[in-house]
Amino acid sequence: MNMVAEPLEVFCSRHGVSLPFETERILAGRNSEVSLLSNTDGQWILKNYYRHSSDKRDRLGTEFGFLMFLENAGIHGVAHPLGMDHALHCALYSFLAGQRPGPITSAHITKAATFIGDINRFRNDAGAVVLPMAADACFSWQDHFDLIETRIDRLMRVEPVSALENEAHAFVKEQLLPLCLRHKEELMLEIEPSQLAEPLPFEARIISPSDFGFHNTLENEGLLSFVDFEYAGWDDPAKLICDFICQPELPVFESQGRQFREELLLHLLHPETIRHRVERLLPLHRLKWCCILLNEFRVENRKRRLHAGVESVSLLADQLDKAKRYFNVHLATLN
Repeated sequence: MNMVAEPLEVFCSRHGVSLPFETERILAGRNSEVSLLSNTDGQWILKNYYRHSSDKRDRLGTEFGFLMFLENAGIHGVAHPLGMDHALHCALYSFLAGQRPGPITSAHITKAATFIGDINRFRNDAGAVVLPMAADACFSWQDHFDLIETRIDRLMRVEPVSALENEAHAFVKEQLLPLCLRHKEELMLEIEPSQLAEPLPFEARIISPSDFGFHNTLENEGLLSFVDFEYAGWDDPAKLICDFICQPELPVFESQGRQFREELLLHLLHPETIRHRVERLLPLHRLKWCCILLNEFRVENRKRRLHAGVESVSLLADQLDKAKRYFNVHLATLN
C-alpha cells in the first residue's frame, strides 16, 4: 500500500481493528484504493483516497461525512463510518457482504428509488443543511449546458500524440460536439432567456449520492446495499435520474429507467417539472457519459485509475470502443 505501515496500524487499532490483521487489496472502485482488512474478530474496509493537485475534491471528507449523515438518520443498507484520518488520506468502514446484482429486476429498481426517497425524508435536518453540493451539481438549465460543454472542451484540448488519440479526438469533434450544440440550440428555443440561469429553489433540490446506479450496489441474500459516496451532496433530481438511466457500467433497460423515475417522483415535490427536465436533458447527459467513458484520454484521470488499481493495458482502446458503442446505441439516431 502507499501508506506508512505503523501509522496505518495505529489508526486501524484506534478504530476497532486489533493487531494483527491481514490486508487484501480489492478492485472496488475506479478512483480510490480499497483494501479488505481481516482478523479473527471480523472484516473491515479501508479506503485510501486519491489526491492530486489537479483534483480539488475532498473525496474523503465527502464520503465519510455523507455516511455519518446517513447513520445519524438511521438509513440502512450502507457501511458504517468508523474512523478517518486526513493525514493518511484514508477512512475505515464496516464490511458489506455481497456481489453486484444481476440481472436487474423491478424489485431492484424499487429498492433504489426507495433508498433515495428515504434519504430525502431527512433533507431538513441540521446534518443535511451542511452537506456540500454534489460533484458537478446542476441547479439551472445553464449549469447542465455548462457541464457537458466543459467535458467536451476538456477532451478537445487534449493534444493527440498517437493514432488512437487522433481517433478519439475526431470522435469528439465530429460526433459529440455537433450533437451537443444542436440539442442545446433546440432547448434554447423552448427556454425563456430569463429562465436559463434561474436557480432551482431549495425545496426543489435533493440530497443525492451522485454517480448512483447498480454499479455501486452489493446484493446479499436478497438485501441491497449502496456504496461509493465520494461525489455525494445536493443536486438537481433531474440530474440524478438522468445519471441513473445513463450510467453504462451496469445499465438498466429503458422501461426500468422510467420505473425508477416514476417511483422516485412519488417522494419528491413538483414531479411534472422534474419529469419535463429529465426528458429534455437526457440526451445531454447521454453525451456527458460518452465523455466520461473517454476520461482516460486525460492524463490526470489515467493516474487516478492506476491509483485505484485498474489495469492500464489497452485501457484507452477499450474506453474508446465503449464510448462509440454507447453513442451508437443511444445517440446515433439523434444525428
